Amino acid sequence: MKEKSFIGDVAKAGNLSVQAVRYYERLGLLPAAGRTSTGYRTYGSESLDRLRFIRQAQALGFSLDEIREILRLRYEGHSPCGCVRDLLQKKLHTIENQIRQLVRFRHDLRKTLERSKKLPHLPHTASSICPLIQIESGQRGKEEKRGKRR
Repeated sequence: MKEKSFIGDVAKAGNLSVQAVRYYERLGLLPAAGRTSTGYRTYGSESLDRLRFIRQAQALGFSLDEIREILRLRYEGHSPCGCVRDLLQKKLHTIENQIRQLVRFRHDLRKTLERSKKLPHLPHTASSICPLIQIESGQRGKEEKRGKRR
């Protein structure tokens, strides 16, 4: 990249849209661009480095607010690595909880599907919408109560 590049060049090099570059600048994730005499934005190579950092941080699940805090720490002369480590630990904990919940959900779906195969036809009553779901939710409630007693 040239010493000073226009927004389109920076966006292309960072694999972003021009709108994303402007948005990051508005949020303070990217320093304000220089301007030509005709008002075009110009960026130095450090802007591209920062855009790449933002993309890498997003790929690890960091929000733009978290990225802003990391950048603030760095450019105030502090090491953001401790903050990053703490955030990564929290994200890992959250993901592990979500995985456990999804595994339980998958198990419930499989059980419901297996039961549905054993019941060729369930009669509809005036008060039912889908007996399979309504029977299953009632059955699930009984199983949950049994599990709590153990």
